[in-house]
Amino acid sequence: MCGIFGEVGEDGGEAPLNLLSHRGPDDSDVWRGPGAVFGHCRLAIIDIEGGKQPWAEGDKALTYNGEIYNFRELREELEREGERFVSRSDTEVLFRLLSRHGEGGIPKLDGMFAFGYWDGRRLILARDRFGVKPLYWTRKGRRLAFSSEVKALLNLPWVDKRPNLHSLRFHLTFLWTPYPETAFEGIHKLPPGHVLVWEDGEVRVFPYYTPTYEVEDGVSPSEVLDTLRRSVEAQMVADVEVGLFLSGGIDSSAIAALVPDRLRAFTLRFRREDMRTEIFSPEEEYARMVAERYGHDLVPIEVAFRPETFRRVVWHLEEPIGDGAAISNFLLSEGARKEGLKVALAGTGGDELWGGYPRYRALLLSKMLPFLRFLPEPPFSSGRLGRLARDIRKFKEAASLPFPLRYLRWMGYYDLPEVYGEMLMRFPRLEDELASAMLFDILYFLPEHNLLYTDKTSMAHGLEVRVPFLSNALLALSLRTPTREKVSVREGKRILKRSLKGILPPPILQRKKAGFGAPVKGWLSGPLRSLLPSVLRDPLLRELLPIETIAEVVGDMVEGKGFKYLQAFELLTISTWREVFGL
Repeated sequence: MCGIFGEVGEDGGEAPLNLLSHRGPDDSDVWRGPGAVFGHCRLAIIDIEGGKQPWAEGDKALTYNGEIYNFRELREELEREGERFVSRSDTEVLFRLLSRHGEGGIPKLDGMFAFGYWDGRRLILARDRFGVKPLYWTRKGRRLAFSSEVKALLNLPWVDKRPNLHSLRFHLTFLWTPYPETAFEGIHKLPPGHVLVWEDGEVRVFPYYTPTYEVEDGVSPSEVLDTLRRSVEAQMVADVEVGLFLSGGIDSSAIAALVPDRLRAFTLRFRREDMRTEIFSPEEEYARMVAERYGHDLVPIEVAFRPETFRRVVWHLEEPIGDGAAISNFLLSEGARKEGLKVALAGTGGDELWGGYPRYRALLLSKMLPFLRFLPEPPFSSGRLGRLARDIRKFKEAASLPFPLRYLRWMGYYDLPEVYGEMLMRFPRLEDELASAMLFDILYFLPEHNLLYTDKTSMAHGLEVRVPFLSNALLALSLRTPTREKVSVREGKRILKRSLKGILPPPILQRKKAGFGAPVKGWLSGPLRSLLPSVLRDPLLRELLPIETIAEVVGDMVEGKGFKYLQAFELLTISTWREVFGL
C-alpha cells in the first residue's frame, strides 16, 4: 500500500512525494524517463526487499498502490508465456502483465489497486473495480498528472486551486460527490473499474468492468460462506502482521470467525465525556464477545478527540465528507498504527453486497404498505425516541415520491433539486427496484463515501485496510443472488446470516444494524462547539445555501434542539475544508 504520483507530456519537475509520505513511510523513490516522471512512497507489505518502486526496466515504468490477491496465479500464467521473474512481489507481476498485455490484462486482476504504467510512449492509469484505492488526475494542454491524493496535484505550479461549487452541492446533499468530479475544480477521479489512456496529449477514459445484475436461483448459504472464506484467506497474504478492525457487527465478526490465525483485534473506545449526549451504544462489548469466541486478542483503542483532530481529518480526507465515521476510522487507525500494526482486515462492503442498510427494508415497506405515509407525527423530540421520530418523519416525507427519487431523498441531508435531478439520470433502472438501489450503492455510495474515507483516514497513518467482502468472486455471487434472498421487510443480510448460522454467536447475528458510529453530537456540543459560529460567516457556504438555512441549522445545534446535528457537522466540515486548503 503506497502513495503514487506521475506526470507525463513534458519533462516534469520534482515529484511532490513529501505530501504523500504518510501513505508510504518505509521508502520512496523517483524514476525519470523522456516525457515522464513517476514517484512512489512505499508501505512495505509483500516482498519487503524485492518490491521497491517505481518498477522500471528500460523505458517502461510502473508506480502502483494496492494489493493483487491473485498475483501468484497470474505469475504462473505469465511464466508459461515465457516471462521470468526476479522478485516475489505482486508489483513485478503487474509490471510484466502490463508489459505483455497492456490494458487488456487489467480485467484479470483481483484485488484493490490504482496504478500508472508508462510503456515508453503511452500512459495507462487504472483503478480496481470497487474503487477501494483512490486515483486522481488533472491535465493542462498536453500535460497530465496523477496521484493517490489531491494535495500532490494541487502542489504543481500549473494547477489552479479552486473549489468546485457544483460538487460541493452534492457533498451537502449526500456527503459525497459522484465521479469523475471532486470538490476541486479541474481535479478528476478515475471511476472504479475504468482505464485512462494518455497518448500524444489525447485522453481516453473507458470501463474494463461494469457491474450488472444477472440473477440466478439456487445460490446457497454454503456457497456464500465458502466464497467469503476463500476471500478472507487470500487477503491474509503478507510479510508483516495482519490484524482485525472489529466492531462486533456481522461483517467484521464474520471475518474474525473465518481468519485461519489468531490475530490482534482493534476496536474503538469512546471517552465518557464525548458520549454524554449520544444516542448510540458503544461496540466494545460485542467486539469482546467475538474476540473471546475465536481466540483473538482484543485491543481497545481510546484516542482523545480535539478540534485539531478534526482539522487533521479534513486535510487528509481532501473531500469534505461530514461523516463522524471518518473520524472514528482515523482514530482507530492512529491507535492501531501506534501499536505496530501495518495491515488490518475490515468488514466494509458487506452492507452494499448483501443488503444491510435499513433503507433497503424501508424501500420494501413503502411499496408494500403505502398507507404508512399517512401516520401522524410522533410526539418525541429528544433522546433515542427523538431519533426514531426523526427517522419516521424522513420516511414519511419521501414515501409518497416516485422511485428512485424516494430512495435518494432518504439518503439526503439538504433539499437541492438540481442535485437530485442529476443523480436520477445516473440511477440504474432495473425491473427490481431493490436491485436498482443496491447497484446504485455499489456504483456510487460505496466508492465515493465508505471506501474513500476508509482509505484516506487509514493511510494517513501508513496503515493498509483490506476489505475481504470486496473480492471479484463475492461481487459476482452477490450480483447473481436474488434480492429476496438478501432483504425482507423484517431483516437484511438474510442469506449472509444463514451462511453464518452456527458460526457467529446468536447475539451477533440478531443484533440490530448499528453502523460504524461516532459521537458527533457530543463533539459538536463539546470540543467543536466554539467553531460553530464561524459557519455563519463562511463565504463559501453562503454561495451554496441561503443564510437562513445555515442559521437555522446552526441555531438548532447550539440550542440543543432537534436532530440537525448531522447537517451542522457537514456545514462545519465544508467551512473547515475551505480554511484548511486556503480556498
